[in-house]
Amino acid sequence: MHRLFILFPVLLWLLSSCNPPVRLSPKKVRTGLDSVEYAGVVERAIDVDLRPAKFLAKVKVGDLGMSLDCAYPDVLGYALNKSRAIGGNLLVLTAHKRNEVKSNCHTIRGEIYQISSLEGVEKQIRWHPKRPLMPGDLRGSRPAQSSADKLPPLHCTISCRVGGDYFKEAIIRTETLFWADSTYRPADTALTDFARRRAQVHFNLAELHARRLKSALVSLGPDLPVLTGQSRPMTAKQQAALREEAAAFDAELAGDRRDAVLERWENKVLAELVALEGFYGQYVVDLRKKK
Repeated sequence: MHRLFILFPVLLWLLSSCNPPVRLSPKKVRTGLDSVEYAGVVERAIDVDLRPAKFLAKVKVGDLGMSLDCAYPDVLGYALNKSRAIGGNLLVLTAHKRNEVKSNCHTIRGEIYQISSLEGVEKQIRWHPKRPLMPGDLRGSRPAQSSADKLPPLHCTISCRVGGDYFKEAIIRTETLFWADSTYRPADTALTDFARRRAQVHFNLAELHARRLKSALVSLGPDLPVLTGQSRPMTAKQQAALREEAAAFDAELAGDRRDAVLERWENKVLAELVALEGFYGQYVVDLRKKK
């Protein structure tokens, strides 16, 4: 009986530390394609023209019932890893639900494709150094009357969550999104490249704030209660700082020398991104006590 009491925590830890199962169909996919560094996501097949795309495989991310790290961005990440590994650069979801009985985990099903270009395909673009914005990514509807002097609206967001097994490590994950339908290309085609560059600075600035947030959380040290307790208020604070700096950028662009302002901000933000390159992607905090 005593052995059962001793083994129970061990079994519980083994179950809880498992990642959700990720399966491809067919199981052994041979596409003949090299792996890719970035893959986009489309949440509804009717939102994209798949005629020029090449179907590669189906993917499913399930739920073991006691899985960790199974929020929607996490399960998307698992499916995207499989997609990229077989050369797929587009994941089209066919099913998505959140369990409400045995767990709170999200499960998804999708189809993996290879497409020649992702320009204008994604509604939400995840920041990646290999995925610069293109003119077609400014895909919102232009109003009937728009002033050339007025900057169009534009929306980028950051979010943060702390996961991991909480025994050995905590994993800080941030997500930086560009909402492609939040802005549009100007009526004057001569301003298209300016609009794209402005959007890219906003996108890069959002990623910079995500890295600043991660850096600030890591500086708290390997203290799990502090990390989990401070992640939300510190995220809210960083989101407010992002809105303030983005507004300052646009305010400067409203002046006479907007090309010079744009170039200065491009260089400034890129330099800071390089300086914080170690905080790109997920950051693992070792919680084990050092001997």
